[in-house]
Amino acid sequence: MAKNRKSASAFLAPFVAAIALAVAGPVAAADFLFVNGKIYTPDGWRTTMEVKDGHIARIGGDAEAKQWQAGAGQVVDLSGKTILPGLYDMHVHPVLQAKGEEGRCRVPQDADAAKLLALVADCVKAAKPGEWVTGGQWQASLMQGTPITAETLDRISPANPLMLFDVSGHSVWANSQALKIAGITDSTANPEGGIIERDAKGKPTGILRETAGRLVTAKIPPQTKEQTAANLRHHLDMLSGFGVVGYIEAMAYRDDLEVYATLADQGILKQRVQACIAFSEAGRANAAFDETLAARGQYTRATFNANCVKVFADGVPTESHTAAMLHPYHAGQPNAPATGLLLFDPAQMAKLVTDWDKQGVTVMFHAAGDRSVREGLDAIEAARKANGMRGPIHQIGHSTFIDAADMPRFKKLKTAAEFSPYLWDPQPINDDITSAVGSPRIDRVWPIKEAFAADALVIAGSDWAVVPSPNPWIGIETAVTRRNPGGSERSFGLGEAITLKQAIEMFSINAAKRMGIEAQAGSLTAGKWADFLVLDNSPFDMPVTQIHTIQPVETWIAGAKVFARADAPAAAK
Repeated sequence: MAKNRKSASAFLAPFVAAIALAVAGPVAAADFLFVNGKIYTPDGWRTTMEVKDGHIARIGGDAEAKQWQAGAGQVVDLSGKTILPGLYDMHVHPVLQAKGEEGRCRVPQDADAAKLLALVADCVKAAKPGEWVTGGQWQASLMQGTPITAETLDRISPANPLMLFDVSGHSVWANSQALKIAGITDSTANPEGGIIERDAKGKPTGILRETAGRLVTAKIPPQTKEQTAANLRHHLDMLSGFGVVGYIEAMAYRDDLEVYATLADQGILKQRVQACIAFSEAGRANAAFDETLAARGQYTRATFNANCVKVFADGVPTESHTAAMLHPYHAGQPNAPATGLLLFDPAQMAKLVTDWDKQGVTVMFHAAGDRSVREGLDAIEAARKANGMRGPIHQIGHSTFIDAADMPRFKKLKTAAEFSPYLWDPQPINDDITSAVGSPRIDRVWPIKEAFAADALVIAGSDWAVVPSPNPWIGIETAVTRRNPGGSERSFGLGEAITLKQAIEMFSINAAKRMGIEAQAGSLTAGKWADFLVLDNSPFDMPVTQIHTIQPVETWIAGAKVFARADAPAAAK
């Protein structure tokens, strides 16, 4: 990762502190009149907004401010502050992180081999004898000169089982104790959709790709649902601090749905959340999928539903070579097929998507390679031919590479193109991708500009905790600059940079369209929910390289303040 990109803890600390100091609980929904502001609407900038019963009653200018004050409830003088619609993260993993499945031994993504091993050694020393030590994230391009093998980890953890995720979350690095507990030996066959990397003699090296990683992670003792709920509540507060009013929980199991429903019943879940039930996890079947999907209605609440299925179409186009590509990878990988891994049978998937679409269930594909994107679109096309176009908007997630011939199909098939803007700036994982796919394919990496030009529904997802922070302002800035936050000499996919207006749209109204709530959310329009942000500065009035520094003063959902920054001056009169 680039030097000016901070660790997760550095990014989140100011917001965690602000939440702890400023938010004891949301203010109850009431009637408000906001005046003297800069309000971003589809019809241009306005200065006055009236909120009643959790909705935007009307929007106007200075003249209306005077007319409406007589019947107003609480008058809020914005003193020139900006109001923007609330933002959405359309691919994020708060409950996965809350369950501790990314591990507790966290290492900055820019750590070289020496730093990573030193930090992990400290985690091992702090663990009880024989206790699992789990975490990450390691980056192959930063491990030069240090073998990524079980023996390397054995030197710092000879007695404790140790497992580390890579930066993508699709590869696992395990020590000998962890391999032993998982039952992985020289004779263990690759699981379907996975790779156990081996040396020249056929011995497992300690690197496990895709479904093979589950051989180890399945042995890690789970935590209680009560602890998961407590951790998830913290993540909800953190997301509110960034201005996130809704999101897609990108991989959920039945126990996760129970946690979300409980938090909704307790009045804690304020964001509008859709969870996508895991059909598979990196190609590994979810044994409880059918019964979980059938029971999804039990967990539906005003702010939550699980009317979505998550399907892994492939892996990632890094040095693992597990993303499914139409053409061979540029560099050799002796343990992976030349064009990567497609993790489903296309004919079977076409039938499944047709059935889910008929039920009104959204399908969200993890698809990083151009072949997996095409196969996902093919399955959706089969559903549209069978069921017509009335089904939900489906979603192709990540879309790191899209063949130009497939770009028009997103609009034709009513399918959202989801991109990962937090990876659009130069950093080590992108160096791995560049080495893996080579030129000229790398010039069209994350082809978001082309997607907008094709009139596709373009949305954005952080994929946190794969990235250090789910801060949408980082994604908005780097989508426009394709450089590191704050600017940098290097760029990544610069030809696919977009405008600021487009970046705001994909985080707001486009996201609401994908969730099927554009009539109620996604823009500041009379009649919609009062979901909005109060900002000290407008992103349109500052250098684009400073947008990542934006910290919302307040976040409102349905006319209730759910976040207020501790150092922000009071504005209400």
